[in-house]
Amino acid sequence: MKMPLRLTALCRLAVYIAFACGVKPAFAASFDCTKAGSDIEHAICDTPALSELDSTLDNHYARAMADLPVDQASALRVEQRAWLKKRNACTSNASELKTCLETTMKARATALEEVRHRAASDFDAAVSLIPDSPVNAADKLRQYQTPLASAWLVYLNHFVPASGVTAQEARKYHQMALEGLRDDDFAYSVMKDIDSDPKESRDRAVLTLLRMNIERVDYQYDSDDDRPYVHCFLFKTHGEVAYTAFGGMYGSSRDGGAPICKPQDIIFDTPEWTALDNAFSDVLAKVSQDAGTIQYSSYAEWRIFDLHVTVAPEDYLTVTNHSGKDRDPIAEIQTWKEDNIWPKAQRDKALAAIEPAKKATAEWLQNDKGWTADNARKGAENMVRLWLDDRMMFIDGSAWTGE
Repeated sequence: MKMPLRLTALCRLAVYIAFACGVKPAFAASFDCTKAGSDIEHAICDTPALSELDSTLDNHYARAMADLPVDQASALRVEQRAWLKKRNACTSNASELKTCLETTMKARATALEEVRHRAASDFDAAVSLIPDSPVNAADKLRQYQTPLASAWLVYLNHFVPASGVTAQEARKYHQMALEGLRDDDFAYSVMKDIDSDPKESRDRAVLTLLRMNIERVDYQYDSDDDRPYVHCFLFKTHGEVAYTAFGGMYGSSRDGGAPICKPQDIIFDTPEWTALDNAFSDVLAKVSQDAGTIQYSSYAEWRIFDLHVTVAPEDYLTVTNHSGKDRDPIAEIQTWKEDNIWPKAQRDKALAAIEPAKKATAEWLQNDKGWTADNARKGAENMVRLWLDDRMMFIDGSAWTGE
């Protein structure tokens, strides 16, 4: 089920505008073009294609270094320095400088992309060993000195002591994982607050540290062709504390990048749920315009809900409204008065989609999950009601006002 106004996580835009005051236009190179000194740097800054190549090359290199074990990272660093000398040798022929740079940089970018993909695949393979072979996973992860590997080792010490990660190691790795957040003042301060809050469970603190480091890496929620999430086992293993740690947390647009796994079943892609989702899309889009950045926290929680339903549907046999109040979202739709926000025709469409969604969910629970007909009906009723309750809280503003 598609999230309304879904924010593509961790998008980056690097545009430099310098036409005023006679300054040369600066393109998206990997360095500050206003400080370009050498012929190589000027050539890169003055040529859009070379600037883009330089930025791409730098990105591939940084991402590869972030996923390589210590020995391989050191080797790549030496290799990169040797390549820079080769690139700089292009200045020996000034008339063909840009052509030489383009050829050399394209080849290097291709080579680094291959290293990056291989490094990411090897690292993810190590993480994927955790559920069934935690000792082997720990041995492989110890070969890295990256914040994410460190966060996983902290996780293994806390949740899987049989992995062999010692308390002394965990203290060291915790500091390394935390240091990896230091360039982001907000995330760093949030994590420090959670670590020092006696009311926060250690389970949540460890999972939040892991979440914050996962969301800094180039995993993709929406693309099966790119680097897949390998932490999805956490939700089945740890339940509610994992949903809390990986859901809406910042109350800002960065919640759009919360590393929440896809639902583990296709129930929310059925025609009935798609129709219900579409029936709310217009009003949610309208209300979102005035919701501020808190909307992204709500969107993250909706994705968590979808995941939770498919991972542990049994949790929804007996539940209360997310609002904590005795609300009837269907009655709220029926009695809604502000037609300028939510016209009656749209509300009628939403109301008409509710029962089919309940029926489809009950059939899924009974046929695919083996529930009894009575439990399937109760579970479906609760799931749809909670889904509606979340959206009604968003529409009437109580999701962020607390009223």
